Amino acid sequence: MPSALLAGHFGPSDAGESATLGAFERALPEWTPVLATSDPAATHAAHGCRVVDARRPAAVVMAAARADAAVLAGWSIGADGAARPGLRTALALVTAAKLRGRPTALLGISARGGRSAWEERLSRRLLGGADLVVLRDELSARHLESAGVPGPFRIGTDPAWGDVQDGRATGTVCNHPRIAGVNADSASRPRRIVVAIEARGCPPGLIGRLGDALAAPAAGGAEIALQPWAASAEGRDHGLVAELAGRIGRPVQVLEPLPDLGAGRTSLAGIGAVVALGSHALIAAAAAGVPAVAIACEPAIADLARRLDQPLVAADASTAEIAAAIGAALEHEPALPNAVEGQIATAEEGFRLLRLLLSEGRSEEVGELSGLPLRRGPGR
Repeated sequence: MPSALLAGHFGPSDAGESATLGAFERALPEWTPVLATSDPAATHAAHGCRVVDARRPAAVVMAAARADAAVLAGWSIGADGAARPGLRTALALVTAAKLRGRPTALLGISARGGRSAWEERLSRRLLGGADLVVLRDELSARHLESAGVPGPFRIGTDPAWGDVQDGRATGTVCNHPRIAGVNADSASRPRRIVVAIEARGCPPGLIGRLGDALAAPAAGGAEIALQPWAASAEGRDHGLVAELAGRIGRPVQVLEPLPDLGAGRTSLAGIGAVVALGSHALIAAAAAGVPAVAIACEPAIADLARRLDQPLVAADASTAEIAAAIGAALEHEPALPNAVEGQIATAEEGFRLLRLLLSEGRSEEVGELSGLPLRRGPGR
């Protein structure tokens, strides 16, 4: 079986990235993924995949040169960290694959603004060297345009949506509250709020303001449950849980991290609202048919909240603004089923384009391609 180096943010216990891996395996069952991860032993034990240490750039580049393809999936330019490849490493692995004549793809990536001139130069080289580029959102396209990255850009969505399609087989989407009439009246919803906590992208001071905002509904009898999104080795999510619980000042329930997005659909169903600090928690809430308020700790979540018509608040919002947004979510309708289906279909189209690339244009799906929206870059 051919192998593909799959780089992004892959670890042993992150529900969203497990969904990205599941979507990749479903879309390309004949390909063997090799995961770039900051915790090779634990990731191999969790997923059974071949792994390479993302903290060792030389090892990642060598793996890219050996693999039959290189794919950066669900990665954010400008959000480097120990668990994901830095911009320079990403460029090196794409270059290594291209030198060996291997196909390269950037699938469902996003880009932050405010990058340095050096980062913008590397971004231009990275995107210019890849065979296929599918962005996660329009805002990323605008950031890349401002950096002078040549387009056009295909606008897709988060690859993790490709693992939510099981919802259609099990009836999760078909039995969505806005179709079945369950909890259609916001007054009948349980006053239970689940806060999905992610340390990545969480700015200083947010947890304190969020805790103060949740103190009022907690004092009014609302049930507050805190859920670290990842059982990270560093324990950062769990540290934020402890800090948030202290700020709320009332008894709260602490949930285990989700093993996958499918578990999120089950555990979130029927609650009042989700507070999502990351886009994968927002995906889980939408798939479960639960309203959510998105806190814009990452660029992709703001665009996704608009696509799903869910309340959105800035990461630097005041306590009063956050409290108002949470209150709005409790009265809001969940994402429409056709919006969820649309995101799933968009993710599938991105994988269809990837299959076309990896088959060197010989895929039988050529006639089925519907294409993704194109946004032209500077001077195009």
